[in-house]
Amino acid sequence: MSQNNANNKSFANTLNIWILQHNCARSTQIMHACMKFAKNKTDIVILQESWMRDENITISHSSFICIKSNVQNTHVRVLIFVAKNAKKFTCTSRSDIVNSEDMQAISIVNNKIQREILLLNIYNEKSQNADDEQLYMIERELAKVMLNSEQKVINVEDFNAHHSWRNAKISNFIRTKAENKVSKFI
Repeated sequence: MSQNNANNKSFANTLNIWILQHNCARSTQIMHACMKFAKNKTDIVILQESWMRDENITISHSSFICIKSNVQNTHVRVLIFVAKNAKKFTCTSRSDIVNSEDMQAISIVNNKIQREILLLNIYNEKSQNADDEQLYMIERELAKVMLNSEQKVINVEDFNAHHSWRNAKISNFIRTKAENKVSKFI
């Protein structure tokens, strides 16, 4: 086995992180339920459509540290909470890569190997700016992210797609590739 493969295998074996992701529909009750469930079980909680008060103030939890974007004069729609007792890795906000209300980036570094994984928390919704020609986050922000070919990336996404496979009550498909294929058979 080459040294590079040995390092990759060792990195994968030592970085065992538990992640919970959820769309909170701007509800403090859902956010608190996620945090209660995640306590003592989860290393990172990733939320989309989180509840925010003026000045981007949100809920707090005694077991987690909140990492949020530094976007000014807007309500961010993505948050990441990292367990205070996470000793296997460290997380750092990467607003130099992404600084948006709909997407955030954090760097995850394993204390033993010092190799970075970039975690992207993505919420695909229309821009809050009415003059924005590129309406959805994917068009506005994700295409701008520049990574090198060696960068390890985890995308955690809520693409705001609506399809009957996810919810039987959905009859109007939105942002789904299967829309055209499925509608031909209906």
